[in-house]
Amino acid sequence: MIRKLNGIIVRHVQNNLLTYFFVILFFMIGISSGAFMSDALTEGENKELISYLQNFFRIVDSQEINNFSILKQSLLNNFQTGIIIWILGVTVIGIPIILLLIGVRGFIIGFTVGIFVKQMGLRGVLFSLVSVLPQNLLIVPATIFLGVLGIGFSLMLIKSRTRNNRKYNVVNQFFLYSTVIAIIHIVIAIGCFIEGYISPFFIKLLSGYM
Repeated sequence: MIRKLNGIIVRHVQNNLLTYFFVILFFMIGISSGAFMSDALTEGENKELISYLQNFFRIVDSQEINNFSILKQSLLNNFQTGIIIWILGVTVIGIPIILLLIGVRGFIIGFTVGIFVKQMGLRGVLFSLVSVLPQNLLIVPATIFLGVLGIGFSLMLIKSRTRNNRKYNVVNQFFLYSTVIAIIHIVIAIGCFIEGYISPFFIKLLSGYM
C-alpha cells in the first residue's frame, strides 16, 4: 500500500515537474519579497513593531492562550485559501491567481520570519522555529500541492476545450480533483491543530526569555 502510494506521488510529481517549478518559484519569490519588506521598514515602524512584540510576549507570559480560538482562525484562513484554489482550478482563467495566492502565502511567512529575526536576532530565529515552522511543515507542502492540482485541472479543462479531446472525462476528473483536494485539507487541518495547540505551548515556554 505504501509502495503504491509512493509510486502515485512520484508519477504525479514527474508529470507535473514544470508546474511544481513555477508554483515553488512563486512561493520563494513571495518569501524573498516578504523578507525584503521586513528589512525596508522605517525607524518609526520598527519602534512600533518592537513595542508590539514586547506587549505580545508580556501578554503571552501572563495570560492563558485560547488554543481553540487560534485553531479556529487557522482553519478559517487555510481552508479559505484551499477552497479559493479549488474554485479557481475550475474557472480555467484562475492559473495566475493561484500563483499569486501561493506567492502571498510565501510573502506572509517571509515577512513574519524576517520581522522576528530583525527585531530579536538569534532569539528571533529560535522563536520562528517554534512558532512558524511546525505547522508550516505540513501546511506549506499541502498548499503547494493544492496549487499544482488547481493549475493542473485548469490546464486539463483548456486542453479538453481547445482540442475537443474526448479522452478527458471532465465530470470524473472533477470528482477526482475534488476528492484529492478534500484529502489534502485533512493534512492542512492537522497543521492547523499544531498551530493551535502545539506551537502556542512552545511560544509560552519561550515568552519569558524573549
